[in-house]
Amino acid sequence: MAARIPAYRQAQTAIKQYIEDHHLQPGDPLPSEGQLAKDMGMSRLSLREGVKTLEAVGILEARQGEGIYVKAFTFDSIFENLPYSFASDGQSLRDLLQVRTALEEGLVGMVTSKVCPEQIAELDALAQQMVQKACDGQTFEDEDREFHLTLYRPLNNPFLNRLVELFWEVFRRLHGSTGVTHWNLEQTAQDHVAIVAALRAGEAEQLTRAMHGHFRQIKERLDPQTSVDSQTPVQPKPRQPIQK
Repeated sequence: MAARIPAYRQAQTAIKQYIEDHHLQPGDPLPSEGQLAKDMGMSRLSLREGVKTLEAVGILEARQGEGIYVKAFTFDSIFENLPYSFASDGQSLRDLLQVRTALEEGLVGMVTSKVCPEQIAELDALAQQMVQKACDGQTFEDEDREFHLTLYRPLNNPFLNRLVELFWEVFRRLHGSTGVTHWNLEQTAQDHVAIVAALRAGEAEQLTRAMHGHFRQIKERLDPQTSVDSQTPVQPKPRQPIQK
């Protein structure tokens, strides 16, 4: 015998179908709770529970004293809950890194034709801050996060910006600063310097290679035993002065 679908799940499905059938847009109101329950042939309690779950995922918005409205889609609910859906183990981290690598490496070359000198200067300043903090043995999570968000901003794609932010935040929560050494910090900072240099040169392939090198060294930190170079000590890249 098939499992019975809970009433609140039926309410969710019915409400979403109602929104589609009536071509409702963000900001449009739904009928009153009583009318909606009557039209859908369910109790107010079931409807109310369905509305609450759709509120939680950002589909509906219940306004006190006004009613229920269709909400504009955002990643906020996903952003808030996704970190907790990942297991705190190495495999989840590797899976996430694989997706993040494909996303950023695949799109970074497009930035070269759209970035402006002011944005390069902003990235330059962030890279310099990372280098300085690395030399002082300090971590630079804020600068790292801002660097990646700034890097893709010229593409003017809010969906992409939110994904980059989402992946970065989940990765940070899973990875944290555990196992970070002075060399890791300097290497990571220099990776960002190399990205700025490639961006300034306007070479899409060079920029993609620089991003690939950045993610490769992150992967080698996570899986040193599987690294091709794991049998030979890896020397840090020479520091590259940032051109003004």
